Amino acid sequence: MPAQSLKQPYSSYFQRDSRRLAWHGGAICLVFMFAALASRPQQAPAQPAQPSQSGQPSSDSPTPGKATPGTAAPATAPYNPLPAENDVEVATYYNRKGDPDAAIPRLEEAIQLKPDYAKPREMLAEIYEKKGDKENALKYYRDYLQVFPHAPDAKKIESKIAKLSKS
Repeated sequence: MPAQSLKQPYSSYFQRDSRRLAWHGGAICLVFMFAALASRPQQAPAQPAQPSQSGQPSSDSPTPGKATPGTAAPATAPYNPLPAENDVEVATYYNRKGDPDAAIPRLEEAIQLKPDYAKPREMLAEIYEKKGDKENALKYYRDYLQVFPHAPDAKKIESKIAKLSKS
């Protein structure tokens, strides 16, 4: 009997085995996925506001989205730096394509989304410097150094500020 099993084609044995491995691997992934879902904390459903006896909402019930005296402010969205970084990537693309005017709003939006992000300020300063707008270039170079005072290129930026201030 063992001699007959060895006559089996070499590749079919491993194909059959790989199908088993794939099935078991998929089953293990499902187990881990369900375990991860089960370990997540459950959120309590939101309680609807209780209407007053007349059926109209009372004047002292809080307005959704607004904080009243003695209550906590509404929860804000969690901090997410990814949109700001995406804006910088898109602005870099526009700038390399030769359209700095399209890059400016994306960089300004990145600054609004992530106020402590220095890269969009440096890029804006360089764009304005190339366009010949010295005032805005100086503003963004100074902002860059204020946000990132120990920048590795701080001396280079300071020399650019001095050069733009003189002319």
